Amino acid sequence: MIDRLIGFALATTALVFTSVAAAGDWEEVAYDKDEDIRVYTRYVEGSDMKAFKGVTTLESTVTAPVALLQDVKRAHEWVFNCKAMDLIEEIAPNNATYYTVTSMPWPVKNRDNISESLVTQDASSGVVTVTIQARNDIFPSNDDHVRIRELDATWTLEPQAEGLLKVTYEAHADPGGGLPSWLVNSFVVEAPLNTLRDFRELVVDEKYQSASREYITH
Repeated sequence: MIDRLIGFALATTALVFTSVAAAGDWEEVAYDKDEDIRVYTRYVEGSDMKAFKGVTTLESTVTAPVALLQDVKRAHEWVFNCKAMDLIEEIAPNNATYYTVTSMPWPVKNRDNISESLVTQDASSGVVTVTIQARNDIFPSNDDHVRIRELDATWTLEPQAEGLLKVTYEAHADPGGGLPSWLVNSFVVEAPLNTLRDFRELVVDEKYQSASREYITH
């Protein structure tokens, strides 16, 4: 049943998220030529935290990334600083809530968050969008972690010619706990870069490439 779920609070765990709704132009800040990954950042109106966007293109079906995102037990293998992720509730086959714990460097306390993810596909273009938003109303924070207060993330999967897929991972968050913006902003390059590197390595697995979902057409 878990393979039906949107295990994508993943992005959530990158911890550098904020609200991808926007002021300021995207600025390219990193390029991994070997992995074909570009990272952009920008300032967000009303926030001291930057938003990030990571973009890469690879050979893949449009369903494979969704299948990987739903495989929550593997989130710690590729989502930046993800310590653990668990399903809370499957609302629908393409809609679910998740609990995620994000590791932070000592002496900063680990963060946690509750998020809801939704997978949709545009019927004409075939583009798949996975949206992830904070849902802190589901249950309160605990003393073991600091709650991520705001989270807004999106994975956009755009089919290209010759079996290629353009993947865009965009996010913005407030990690809570009064962390200085310079510390949080220090993650906005590392998080998407490392997440997409490991994503590229895992998503080509036949387990994901052969996956199908009733709400996604190829």
